[in-house]
Amino acid sequence: MVALFRQRAHDAARHVSRCPPVAAALFALVPALFGAGAGTGPAAAQEARQHSCAAGGAGMTATGDGIAFRGGADASELITVAAVGDVLLHDAVQKFAATRKDGYLSLFRPVADLILGADIAFANLEGPAAAGITKTGRTTAPPDRLWDGWVYSGYPMFNYHPSVLGALKKAGFDVLLTANNHALDRYAVGADRTIDAIAAAGLKHTGTRKRGGDGQPWYAVSETDRSDRTRRIAWLGCTYGTNGIPDRDGQVLRCYRHKARVLGIIAGLARRDDIDAVIFAPHWGAEYEHEPEPRQRALAAAAIEAGAAAVIGTHPHVMQPVEKHVAKDGREGLIAYSLGNFVSNQISLARRSSLILLLGLAPDPRPASAGKLRVAAFGWIPIWVRNEDGRMQVEAIERAGPEAQRHLDHLNGHLPPANRLPARPVYWRQNACGPAHRQDRVPEEY
Repeated sequence: MVALFRQRAHDAARHVSRCPPVAAALFALVPALFGAGAGTGPAAAQEARQHSCAAGGAGMTATGDGIAFRGGADASELITVAAVGDVLLHDAVQKFAATRKDGYLSLFRPVADLILGADIAFANLEGPAAAGITKTGRTTAPPDRLWDGWVYSGYPMFNYHPSVLGALKKAGFDVLLTANNHALDRYAVGADRTIDAIAAAGLKHTGTRKRGGDGQPWYAVSETDRSDRTRRIAWLGCTYGTNGIPDRDGQVLRCYRHKARVLGIIAGLARRDDIDAVIFAPHWGAEYEHEPEPRQRALAAAAIEAGAAAVIGTHPHVMQPVEKHVAKDGREGLIAYSLGNFVSNQISLARRSSLILLLGLAPDPRPASAGKLRVAAFGWIPIWVRNEDGRMQVEAIERAGPEAQRHLDHLNGHLPPANRLPARPVYWRQNACGPAHRQDRVPEEY
């Protein structure tokens, strides 16, 4: 019933195309009426802050131990980017999806409304999605099931049924990182087929390219409309390596080996008149370590200095810090060193605790910025992987029961609590200042 009330509030907000004072005041009451995401879990009682369109930029500024950015922003112009960590589908995850009537979508269903609530959403696809390619790289007839252990398999040589891509699209994702240490788990042909399958699903990718694709860009560009203007955000991904599998065809961009090229691409994109912001997505760091390596910190800072608005890292499978970096030219950038696992079968507390990272992008008012987008707000929604009682799903901790409390405690120890947002897909502007496009909630299966 709570979910129904929440969705009705979203549906009503979709029809507000302007932000007059009366409408803003009305929709500012939604959080008070339904609570912090209308959850009943451990975070619901703790969430007291209200975020309203009427509050404008004031509602986006963290206090205390939070991360804040200069100036705030007009909430009606705020573009929201959601990012999650590793889509790491071990054998047990693939087997579970194979038992569900909606396959892989069942994994993401409980948080699909939160992903759909953003203007643009990003995830790391940790492994190929190559139909009919075996562990040895041979081509065979694709099996008629989601997992068979030979074509579609988990660790250490991952490969996923391409239907996972359609599920990610339905859950609201737009851009996938394909440059990671498992990018070549089905060798060159697998990388080719993965790229084709991503395009067929209506998604974009960054960090890999097809054989013979010297002219293909390493980056992807996503678009969204705001204030009668199309905004274009460029994504550039790379990886520290490919688990020792040779990249004979130059299909994978390397973060450190190709560092000069990476920074050059960022700088070139940042200078382009048709690109409003650049987000750098490196796959790096030491697995299961909560502290970044010195070379992570150095490359992240260099990327911001080169023109990136934000750095969103993956690979360690656990949380690493989020911090603000002020460039020499005065720009403020956000660095998230590792987002942990979005979904996996790794069972420790740290590897099941993660977040939906939210960036609020707004026009930079500085004359030298030429109207490009800057980071105006940062927030995070705590999530965990429920992996109990035969159920395997990503879930907002706020919507979970008391069993998720220790996951929230863990995340609060690694992320600024003042930036935590309630688990509702309204974020900073409450969707009262414009159409709530992308708010179609995926029906609950359970």
